[in-house]
Amino acid sequence: MRRARPIGGRFRGDQRGFTLPEVLTTIAILGILIAIAVAIWLSLIEARRVDAAANQLASDLRLAHTRATNQLADWRVVLAPERAGEEEGPDYYLMPLNGVYDGSGSPPAPEVDEVIPRTFEGNVRIQDHSDTLHDDQGAGWWVNPEAPQTSDLDVPDTPAPSRTLEFNSDGTMLAYSGPSGTVCVTVSGDCVEGGGGPVREITFLSATSRISVD
Repeated sequence: MRRARPIGGRFRGDQRGFTLPEVLTTIAILGILIAIAVAIWLSLIEARRVDAAANQLASDLRLAHTRATNQLADWRVVLAPERAGEEEGPDYYLMPLNGVYDGSGSPPAPEVDEVIPRTFEGNVRIQDHSDTLHDDQGAGWWVNPEAPQTSDLDVPDTPAPSRTLEFNSDGTMLAYSGPSGTVCVTVSGDCVEGGGGPVREITFLSATSRISVD
């Protein structure tokens, strides 16, 4: 009579483990896949932060326009395009004024009722396409934001470049650096798409008081 062989013993001689090169190859492939996934995830997070910041700025510009017409008082938005990080202060300021200009062409420095600082999350910032569009800080209309930034570490009282937009009570808008313009919201400090991160452009037209996000 033949003895029955244990079922488990039938495959015992065919069992094999993984060799060290196979394990190392598998770990390397997994590491590459994880690195790619993390890079894609971080880029998506940056893109969402830029989108949120661009929408925030556009909303505040529209808010300033609406408040100016409703309150019959000018509102200003002072952009801070040279901010390199959150430690350097807000990205821009909302400034309701206590009245309107008299139309003389050379109005005195306006009185600011309130300074409302606004800051983006993370490393998102505002950038100008051209530094020639920065404010003339020696002009009578220029308002130095609260807690001014520093552009020169050797001269701590020197405010960094700014760019001022004014929304008037009659529904018009004025960009002091020009009749219209574009700024970008970016994480790379470069307004060129693909220059190191996602970019959204904010375009404003004084003639129509229109704000668009691209």
